[in-house]
Amino acid sequence: MVVYADAAPGLAGTTILLTILALLTYGMRAYCRLSRKSWGVEDWIMTAALVPFSVLVAGCLGGAFNGIGAHTSTLAKPGNEKYSTEAQKFFLIFEVGYCAAIIPIKLSISWMLIRVAEGRKIYVYVQYVVIAFFVVMNIIALIFILINCIPVDAAWDAEALANGGHCQPSYVLADVYYACTAVNILTDWVTAFLPVPLLWNVQINRNTKISIIGLMGLGVFASLSACIRLKYTVALTSQTDYLYEVANVVIWGFAENGIGMMVGNIATLRPLFRVLRDRKTSDYKYGNSNSRFNSRGGAMFSRNYELESGKHLNHTTAEVDHTRLGSSDGESQKEILENGQMLGQADIVVSRQVVVAYD
Repeated sequence: MVVYADAAPGLAGTTILLTILALLTYGMRAYCRLSRKSWGVEDWIMTAALVPFSVLVAGCLGGAFNGIGAHTSTLAKPGNEKYSTEAQKFFLIFEVGYCAAIIPIKLSISWMLIRVAEGRKIYVYVQYVVIAFFVVMNIIALIFILINCIPVDAAWDAEALANGGHCQPSYVLADVYYACTAVNILTDWVTAFLPVPLLWNVQINRNTKISIIGLMGLGVFASLSACIRLKYTVALTSQTDYLYEVANVVIWGFAENGIGMMVGNIATLRPLFRVLRDRKTSDYKYGNSNSRFNSRGGAMFSRNYELESGKHLNHTTAEVDHTRLGSSDGESQKEILENGQMLGQADIVVSRQVVVAYD
């Protein structure tokens, strides 16, 4: 039997959806990097993030089915009393998973920027400062969460409290959440907008530049999740309907990690998108070209090898004028026919460009 009511379905649905998207984009990232033999440090860091991210998923899903998001009145029903304890246990797992997962996820994105900014010391130093800020702050938060109650099981076990255990006042935990969230928001925005000056003077075309900045700027969405979570952090001090109100803290805390992982993964997929785009464009171009040539010229080439013109070849030749096929540049192709092959059965084609000038 489980308690799955009130805000719990929203928590479970959000967790499942973002987990699927995060793992899907990670799989695409791994394929793209491995197939191009470009696996780097940031990829190892994101891979390591999957371990604490799994702990975070377990805390969110376990909590959704064990009391987090349920009203006090729901938990007071006969047979549901034990879920108050279970929910607090899973909330602690969520807190640990949140702090442990956000560090490698953000570190992977920052390390990618450091690699892109190689040789530009000011940008590299900015990222080192950013890394130091969020790593130290989240480690402090993680340590505080683990020592908030002595012993740890006093966070959910009333008997441990009765036997001499103690916990810090709830407002202290809320203050730690505020400080940690503020640092994460600040570093997210710095990381999101750092590519703008970094790529401003790089000699690449404008569309490429905009796409790279846009991909990295997706980190703003992760920080928006953190901003929304700030609104609900006050629920940590609630004394009336604690487990119901804390559900929004869990939802937006998980969204911050899930979206952060997706942003870090999507930023590496541009080569994959380019390959798909080029393949589609190539298929369209060559499909139309072959169709037009076959319908008007009647020639089918099984294999084409370009040769330099001007070499002596002892073969029978046949001219195919592309102006007759609708070509606008006056290009002509000369097929090399061997042993009386029919037109279209040649294996070698010599391409020659003819420029006609009029006085």
